[in-house]
Amino acid sequence: MSRGHVSVCKLCRNRAMILSNPIILRSRQRGTIMNIRTQLTFRYIGIVLLVLLAMYFYLATVLKDSMSSHITSELEIQATLTREFLIEELPTEDNFTYALIDPLVDKLGRANNARVTFIDLEGVVWGDTERDGQALREMDNHLTRPEVQDAIKKGSGIRDRYSNTTQTEFRYFALPIHSNVGSETAGTLIGICRVALPMAAVNTAIGKLRQMALIASVAGLILVIVFSVFSTGAITKPIEKLTQVTQSLAAGNISSRVPVDSSNELGQLSHNFNLMADRIQEQIDTISEEHRRSETILKNMGEGVLLVNGVSEITYANPTAISMLELPDDYIGKALIEINRIPELQALLKKAEQTETIAFAEIQLGNLREPEAEVTVVPVSAGQEYVIVIHDVTKERQLERIRADFVANVSHELRTPLTTIRGYAETLLGENSVRTKTGEQFIVKILNHAARLTSLVSDLLELSRLELGEVELKRSPCDLNTFHAPILDVFEPLLEESGLVLKWEVPEKFPRVNVDRQLFMQIFVNLIDNAIKYTPDGGAIIVSAEICSGEGTEGAEIDSEEILLRVEDTGIGIPMESQSRVFERFYRVDEGRAREMGGTGLGLAIAKHIVLSHNGRIWLESTLGQGSVFYIALPR
Repeated sequence: MSRGHVSVCKLCRNRAMILSNPIILRSRQRGTIMNIRTQLTFRYIGIVLLVLLAMYFYLATVLKDSMSSHITSELEIQATLTREFLIEELPTEDNFTYALIDPLVDKLGRANNARVTFIDLEGVVWGDTERDGQALREMDNHLTRPEVQDAIKKGSGIRDRYSNTTQTEFRYFALPIHSNVGSETAGTLIGICRVALPMAAVNTAIGKLRQMALIASVAGLILVIVFSVFSTGAITKPIEKLTQVTQSLAAGNISSRVPVDSSNELGQLSHNFNLMADRIQEQIDTISEEHRRSETILKNMGEGVLLVNGVSEITYANPTAISMLELPDDYIGKALIEINRIPELQALLKKAEQTETIAFAEIQLGNLREPEAEVTVVPVSAGQEYVIVIHDVTKERQLERIRADFVANVSHELRTPLTTIRGYAETLLGENSVRTKTGEQFIVKILNHAARLTSLVSDLLELSRLELGEVELKRSPCDLNTFHAPILDVFEPLLEESGLVLKWEVPEKFPRVNVDRQLFMQIFVNLIDNAIKYTPDGGAIIVSAEICSGEGTEGAEIDSEEILLRVEDTGIGIPMESQSRVFERFYRVDEGRAREMGGTGLGLAIAKHIVLSHNGRIWLESTLGQGSVFYIALPR
């Protein structure tokens, strides 16, 4: 692809980038999002609420445990005092009566503001502050009560349980009573005293403590809410200003800037944002200027330029392209195939899409026989867009046809007088009237030059026919080895005279090639003739062929579906600066040697056009002093 095509692709990429710049485009999507001030406030409240809840439950648990422990201690003290009092006042075990014991128990209950019960070793309740008279005598046996069993076995017993007697939940504390006041362990166990407090009172006290903790937590939460509202306001105010400026920038007001009121992190952020906005302003100005220049260049280009998206819809076309393809006014957004039905153009675009590489071809835009446009398709934006560059070559093709016609006409005009001159010279040479040595030399020179001019005219005519496409290929499957004998017949005298060796190294069972046999013979003749002229005596010329393996050479990249032919010599080689021109007409690396050997300077040009007419490629590799290798690649 030419440099001009590369520049066009860059212009189109710049234009696409400018049109899709998010800073230039206005924001079309607006969401309802909770602002940062509200978010911070709720986060502060959430954190404090979690802390307060944790503290509340922790304090409630601690207070409950503390209150429970306190009540247990109080019960233990009351039970101890009650036991001591009963030891002093109780009659002997044989003299237990309800009339004596129940009044003592009632008195102790009133004094301690608690339920007091006295139980003997058989489990009989002799006194209880909650029962009197017949109700006392009918109370259940208490020997199996857990706290009573613990008092007998362990020395004390405490339980929280539901009382079947009073239908109330109590905390009980029981102690054993011994007959010997001075030493409990040495005395005789005569009964159990039990002191109890209703759990309702305990729960009420704990509930009051929890209520106080809850009130304190709510008060703290209210203070935190007030504090967070004011503190987050101070933090988010600069952010809100920054948000307003960014919205203004998104709306297209590039001159908006954020006021810098502090030197903290938010102040630094605002300062940096303003610097960024300045840089963006500069970049937008630069891009806008580049866009203006690109538009000017594209509008005034002599080449047509189109930009299509991934679904072949036209997104841009310069005036030249609009004129070439006769696009309607509403071409933007329409598929290329709907507007201009050129199969070759569609195929070229499809090739670029499939290979994701640059595609090039000559196509016919009008009704002319020759292609009148060179089209290049370049993938851009990772295959999402394609730049199509159309170069009108109608005038160039016309000039080429005029030149070829001129050469053909001149060649035809020269052939007749040259034939006449040659005929007269041969006649003079054969007559006895001209037998002087000088006259004979002149006639020989006339014949040689006439023969050379005749050969030149023949080559010019052949080249013109090839360039004009007037040569009809008569393809047939040909065995390359069948070319060996005819070529050897042509060059054997010259090879023997020069002391050269022609090596034919084409494999015996090499696949046949589908070519025009006569034209392909001309390729071999021209290449071998060229090799003989530039190979010193004693050298070698090697003809070989192989099926490509996909590995390239220095001169070209080889397709694995091609047949590669080589004509190699051990001659003087070709300088690097001349290698790209050897296939031009009349170009000679060594003018003197070429003229001395009788060359016309058209042999390699003819070989090139014959190869091109077979959809093949020809190139060379050469090293000075070592020789040259001419490659021909043909599709299988």
